[in-house]
This record gives sequence, structure tokens and C-alpha cells, in this order.
Amino acid sequence: MLKSLEIRDFALIEHLRVDWTPGLNILTGETGAGKSILMDALNTVLGGKAGAGLIRVGAEKAHIEAEFCLNSVAAAWLKHHELIEEESSSFIVSRELNKSGTRARINGTLVNVSVVQELAQILLTVHAQHEARTLMSAQAQLEMLDSLGDSAHKKQLEMMHTLYARLRDVSEQLKALEMSEEERTRRLDFATFQLNELEEAKLVHAGEDVELSEQQLVLSNVSLLQKCVSQSLEFLSGSDRDDSATSALDTVQSALAEIERAAKFDNQLEESGEQIRTGLANIEEAVRTLRRYGNGLETDPEKLAVVDGRIAQLATIKRKYGPTIEDAMSRQNLLIEEVEKLANAQSSIKDMGDELDGIRNELTAVCNSISQTRLELAKKLCKSISLELRDLGMERCRFDITFERLLESGPNGVDRVEFMIAPNPGQPPQPLSKIASGGELSRIMLAIKTIFAATDKISTVIFDEIDTGLSGRVLQSMRDKLAKLAQSHQILCITHQPIIASIADNHIQVCKLQDASSTTVSAQTLGQAERLRSLASMASGQDDEAVALKFAQSLVDQANQIRSTIGH
Repeated sequence: MLKSLEIRDFALIEHLRVDWTPGLNILTGETGAGKSILMDALNTVLGGKAGAGLIRVGAEKAHIEAEFCLNSVAAAWLKHHELIEEESSSFIVSRELNKSGTRARINGTLVNVSVVQELAQILLTVHAQHEARTLMSAQAQLEMLDSLGDSAHKKQLEMMHTLYARLRDVSEQLKALEMSEEERTRRLDFATFQLNELEEAKLVHAGEDVELSEQQLVLSNVSLLQKCVSQSLEFLSGSDRDDSATSALDTVQSALAEIERAAKFDNQLEESGEQIRTGLANIEEAVRTLRRYGNGLETDPEKLAVVDGRIAQLATIKRKYGPTIEDAMSRQNLLIEEVEKLANAQSSIKDMGDELDGIRNELTAVCNSISQTRLELAKKLCKSISLELRDLGMERCRFDITFERLLESGPNGVDRVEFMIAPNPGQPPQPLSKIASGGELSRIMLAIKTIFAATDKISTVIFDEIDTGLSGRVLQSMRDKLAKLAQSHQILCITHQPIIASIADNHIQVCKLQDASSTTVSAQTLGQAERLRSLASMASGQDDEAVALKFAQSLVDQANQIRSTIGH
């Protein structure tokens, strides 16, 4: 529900704030007073086309801010887009216009205008003469018809949507399989070639290339390793060629002997002696290890060639299927599946084709059942709308819903519906979208809105001068229906008719103020006395004539009686 609309420096408005209430909000004022500017501002803040030409003369920028009360539908949308705090009871949409462009915000967060336009679709709908987009499309009309169905009908709709999604999924899979035999053979040959190459490589584990690189490094440097080990052994244990040379073992053993002799006189040296013994044992173990390592070193050109060859093979595999061995192994597993799939394509095509036929048959059965229900709903809807139109002075109007059966099931079944109307006897019914009379279209919109009030999720409805050209009993009937609709919806209605204005829950009068150098627009919420004067002025052109005031009071009395009758 729209809670408030604040406008700064927009068109002729310098600064204006309008507070809206639940129920029926009526906007009145002289022709050209600026009522349409308020609607233009609301349209602009909700993503309508806007440019620098809408900025008030002399101002640098325009700013519009609309506050809405939160309902479950809007809350779910805002949470999905992460545009609302958990504890909020309302939200704000704003838009700023300047010379270089516009900026839109939801709860202070900058958003694209397209996001605001999406939000607007669930906040309000506008019904004006020659403007009823929500009723014109076949898709919207079908959705309205379905919304009248019971829980069983809605379950069938869900089943239809599920089956159609499954049908598309299986169809795409089948299409991928149903390639030409030449293409299948080409892909099979190529996948088989790649798989054979990977299988011939005999990939064992992901770290094989690292291990081979380490082996290659050793085999390529055997002579250097032998020399280093031999030199190290000479330093540790002495040289067989030079008995006079002192080795590390000899030096440590001599040091240990001296400490053991000294420890007989001071036991504090025993710990040092133990440390030297440990070091001596470590050196002896190192000598044994180095001798074993050195004895195992030998030049092996054949083994080096094998390692070099394997490394080269793995490098090719990694370049073609890598960049790592692990990637190549994963690719091998995928190729196994692809080869099997391509080799057995004919069998898979048959199985999937059978599955597709089963889904299509099931979908057709569900769609036929839905179509039958829609025909029954259409008969009831036509009767209801005809009764509503009769109340609105279109008793000779013929309303019908035509069905076109589609060649195959779509996301909405096999039906395409069109709302048709013949306003006058002898005329063939025509699509609602081609109706020329704005007054007739306005009444049809009100009739449909009245019928769908219980299922409509859009809480705010705007009627922009839908009563133009109407009078007498038809206006009274339109008044009554607006009052009834206002029980379930917030209504914003622009009117020049005192009969319609008399039923207002919130009466807002728009005025244009002019002086020698400027023109501004103002809006005022009317109290009871002001409201009577406004109704009198609308009826007779004078706001203080006794007869006009008496007539205005009679309209208010009638409106109060209507409220009590419908339980408003």
C-alpha cells in the first residue's frame, strides 16, 4: 500500500507531500490543476521514463520519494534482492533527476531502473482510458482465468509446469544424441583416439611426473654424487690411501677419551662425555649410510633413457589433457563415459525417445483436463462480467472468451485465450485490446477488477478518470463498485464526478497557484466542511450556494449508507 508521496522540484511542483490511506483515495481539482503531475511523479519514481525536462524551471534537480507499507509479496521480493532489513514495516523507493541522468534507490541502495520497474509490477496497477496493459495480453488473461480455479485446478497447473520442464530437459538431451551418423562416427573416432592415447600412457597416480623428475636428477649426476660421497667418507673415517690423515672419527674418539679420563676427577663432565658418545654414534651411523648409498650408485644410461622417455611421454599427455597428471586422469574417465555413450547412442536414443513419448502423453492428458476446467471457468467468468457490466450501464454488451488450441503443449498448456467484447448489438465480438471507447474500456476494467479482487495480489489500484463521459445511474453503480473494491484494495482515483468523489475515505484536492512570475501545484487533504464545499463546486461550479451544499450533503449521506450496506 502506498503510504506517502513526497515531490521536490518536479514539473510545476516545488515541494509537495501527499499522505495516502487504506481504502478509497479520491483526487479532485480543476482540469489542468496538476492531478496528472502527481500520477506522473508516481510513475517516474517507479521506473517510468524521465528526463531533465521534468525538472522544475530554476532547479538543479528533482527528487521523488514514495513510501510503501510492507506486505508479504513485497517483503519476499525485497528479501530476495537483499534490499530490506528484517524488522522493517515499510520501505522507500526514491528517484533523483538531474541534468545528466537519473538515480533510483530502494531503501537507500542504488539500483537499476529495471529493478524498480520489476518491483512496481507487484505494488500497483494503473487503469486509465486507453491504458490497461495488465488486461491486454493473452498471457495475463489466461493467468486471471486460472486464478479463479480451485485447489485441484492449481495442483494440475503445478503438475503441468513440472511435466513441461521435464519435457524440455529430456528433449534437449535427446537432441544432443540425435546427431548425424557422420557426426557421431567422427566424435566417436576422436574420443576413442584420445582414450587410447591416455590408456597407453598407463597413468598410475598424480605424482608420477614429480617422482620421475627426482630419479632423472639422480641418474644424470651419478659421477658428481659418487665424488661427493667419497670425499665425505674420507673426512669422516679417513682415507685408505693416506693412513696419516686424521679423520673426524679419530678426532672425536680422542676427545671422548680425554673427557672420560677427566670425568674420574669431576663427575660434572659425564654429561659432556655422553653428548660426545652420541655424536660419535651418529657419525658412525652416517658413515655406514653413506657407504651403502655410495655402493648403490652406478651409472645406468639405459635406465636414464627410460626415465627421460617416460617424462617426455607424460609432458605430451599434460600438454594435451592437463595441465596436470590429475587433470589427464579425470579426462580419461570422461572419455570412457563419452565413448560408451556414443557407441550405444542408438540404444540411448530409443530409450530416451520412449521416455519423451511417455512424458508427452502424460502432459497432453493433464493439459486436456486443464483445458476443460478453463472452459468451465470461462463460462462462469463471462456470466459474472456480463452482470457487472449490466450494473455499469452496458446491459446490451456481449462479453465472451475465445479459446485457440495450440498445436502442441506449451508452458501454459494447449490454450490461448482472448477476452472478446461486442459493446453494441449486431457487432461481432472483438478482442478487448481493440476496443475504441475509453469509457467502455474503463467500465470493463472496473468490472474485471471487482471480480478478481479476492485473488489479486496487487494491493494498490489507480483509476485515472475512468468515469469520463458517464453519468446518472452508471456513475452511481461505479461509485458502489469502487466502494466495494476499496474493502480489499487501496484505490487511488482521479475524478471530476461529485458522485464518485462522495464515497472517498481520503479526499485530496489539487490546486494550481499562479502569480505574475511563477506557477506551482499544491495538494490538500480535505476535512468534512471543505469536502462538502468541494463536492458542491464540482456539482454546480459554486462552493457556497445553499442548493449546491445541500446536494453535496445528500451525496455524502448516500455514500455513508452505501458504506454501511457493504460493511465498509
